[in-house]
Amino acid sequence: MIRRAGGVGVLGALLGTIVVSGQVVATPPIIAAAALLPPLGWAGLVLLLDRHTRESWAPLCASFLWGAAAAALVASEVNDALLATALGDAVPMLLGPAVEEIAKASALLVVLAVWPGELNDPLDGIVYGALAGLGFAATENLGYYTLAALQDGAPGLTRALWLRGLLQGLNHAAFTATVGAAVGWAWGTGGRRPARAAIVLVGLGLAVLVHAVWNAVASEAITQVLCGAPTPGAACTPNPAALDLLVTVPILVATFVGPLALVLFAIATRATRTP
Repeated sequence: MIRRAGGVGVLGALLGTIVVSGQVVATPPIIAAAALLPPLGWAGLVLLLDRHTRESWAPLCASFLWGAAAAALVASEVNDALLATALGDAVPMLLGPAVEEIAKASALLVVLAVWPGELNDPLDGIVYGALAGLGFAATENLGYYTLAALQDGAPGLTRALWLRGLLQGLNHAAFTATVGAAVGWAWGTGGRRPARAAIVLVGLGLAVLVHAVWNAVASEAITQVLCGAPTPGAACTPNPAALDLLVTVPILVATFVGPLALVLFAIATRATRTP
């Protein structure tokens, strides 16, 4: 069973490489670079959390690629299918976050199946979960950046890169790292399977909850701020105010994602292994 799961995981990572490569090749170079480079930069910072341990590159790369290909593809297809049903109105607020977090968390199952010795504690889980989230964000941003460039050219792409690549660049990473911390804790304790499953489900539930709150509250608030309509219901201004882009939105992002990032950093720091 483990060998079979391992084969599926390796095949999935290989297919992920092919899919991501195809998407990048089909995208204008400037947009592909905008989508890929920030997540890779954030990934470098995430890896610093576990800098005292020499991790194998295979599972690290597989996590990123699984998030970028398998998780992104499955989440997109399922969300599109749900939007076409009577449940469509609930997709952006609740069903979408649940689908996406389950899809991204599947990268952790791949690591456990193929490289069971690589995920031993919350720190490992945070690293692998964050990498899956960053891969997911890279693929998701290919579409957002393409749309922004088509709608407003270089200024639109620049704003999208600032908002999604930099300010919100760790959102998906933080959400999935929450599940990762739970998986690492559950497997590190070596307890009974029901107890480990309960811990993972709590972590997944927290990730979905935080993601849903972001979509329903923070994302909506950011959209309204950037719209800049003088009165409710009025048309948006042609371009967001510089003060909103450079001050208001960063404050909103820090307010909603900052506490989760600090908790994850504290867990990672506490679990950091010394040589």
